[in-house]
Amino acid sequence: MEGRKTKHAVVREVFHYLFAAIVVGLALTAYFFRVEIADFFAQDLTGSATFNEILHFVPTLIISIQIVVLACVVNFVLKLIAKIGFGLTAKTKTIINLIISLLKWVVIIAAVLWILSIWGVNTTTLLAGAGIIALVIGLGAQSLIADILAGIFIVLEGKYVVGDIVVIDGWRGKIISIGIRTTELQDIGGNIKIVNNSEIKSVINQTKLMSVATCSINVSSAEPLEKVEKIIKDAFPEIRANIPEITDDIIYKGINGMSDVTTELLFGAKCYEEDLYQVQRDLQRQLKLLLDKNGIACFAPPTYVIDEAKKKKSKKA
Repeated sequence: MEGRKTKHAVVREVFHYLFAAIVVGLALTAYFFRVEIADFFAQDLTGSATFNEILHFVPTLIISIQIVVLACVVNFVLKLIAKIGFGLTAKTKTIINLIISLLKWVVIIAAVLWILSIWGVNTTTLLAGAGIIALVIGLGAQSLIADILAGIFIVLEGKYVVGDIVVIDGWRGKIISIGIRTTELQDIGGNIKIVNNSEIKSVINQTKLMSVATCSINVSSAEPLEKVEKIIKDAFPEIRANIPEITDDIIYKGINGMSDVTTELLFGAKCYEEDLYQVQRDLQRQLKLLLDKNGIACFAPPTYVIDEAKKKKSKKA
């Protein structure tokens, strides 16, 4: 099933690129033969004056399509530049993504104005009127302006960049995009959260420094503590070798809790934030295997089950 989906996705992508190549090819052909096309449609090709008038607009329509194709090509190139990155730092990539996001809107607006001008619209008057409209909209779109300004300050301050793992409003994820208006995060399950830049009030950046993966394991209180501690500490080099994501020595933090039947031992190991949960699981597994190998009882606190039927009988008695 997965293979079939992948195959369909590849075919769809190839079709998209093929269609785009055909459109670009037609646009280039129309550009090089624009004089001939204009002369051809300037003639009265039919006996109907109305239909001839419509045909006279075909060259203008072709030029409009060329402008749209050009804008799409420019935006595609900008997107490609943002995707490649050219080995730049994360902060530089974030700045470039923000600039490219702005340039895309500039290209779209320029293309629209260009198309309107070739259709005979007075764009100077339109821009003057748009200035007044923009002022009115600006007063009612303060949240949008706040998002844009917040996005600019986020990039300039560089407190977090694309690729960092952060916690925003209790939601932990990897930053995949910082746009002109929104920031996108992806959690470990692949879910994407989109947050307006102005709504980001506090951020916990978990990537700036090494994270500490912690895990605890319960051993029987009947086991001699010093013996258990020595066995585990002697095995630290081997455990670290089996977990390559650990970047420093494993730390034994001591007793984390005790009960009548168990003693809880706490351990920690430094790693990168993106490896945190996996290191915790692997460390827990290695410790369990070690204790089993040395015959040390390792179990969770006992669970008590209450038999409601017996409880009722005892009450009646």
